[in-house]
Amino acid sequence: MDATTVLFVCARNAGPSPMAEAYLNEIGGPHLRAFSAGLEPDTHVDASALRTLQAAGLPVDGLSPKPLEIFTLPHAPRPDVVVTLTPRPLTTPAWWPPKRHFIWGVADPGPSAGRAAFAAMFLALTERIDRALADGSFARMPLALSVV
Repeated sequence: MDATTVLFVCARNAGPSPMAEAYLNEIGGPHLRAFSAGLEPDTHVDASALRTLQAAGLPVDGLSPKPLEIFTLPHAPRPDVVVTLTPRPLTTPAWWPPKRHFIWGVADPGPSAGRAAFAAMFLALTERIDRALADGSFARMPLALSVV
């Protein structure tokens, strides 16, 4: 069975979305693949975000800001689930709408925020992701629609 593809989108793809990508890829097992993108991607992932992930024992290799448009390329993965972490509206790629779309609105503390702000944001993200895993939101077929 193919893995469920989850795309986390935020404004800069430098804080919340790469953190969510790293966390879900670490705990999601073989049936979930996470990616992240930004509406106006920064040039690098925030150093405080990387330090927070490393402190949690998560790998940070390969995390980099990417534009949402990259997921319109012919060989790009098509997300089954999109989680919007920004209140800004998304431009709609050709594959829109995804099978499922959640709007979580997790605030990005920004590049000048300190470690505590990123740690609080990471905790909020992990709680939301853990809840989504528990309730089947990221399952290939949501629990509410599963056939018994």
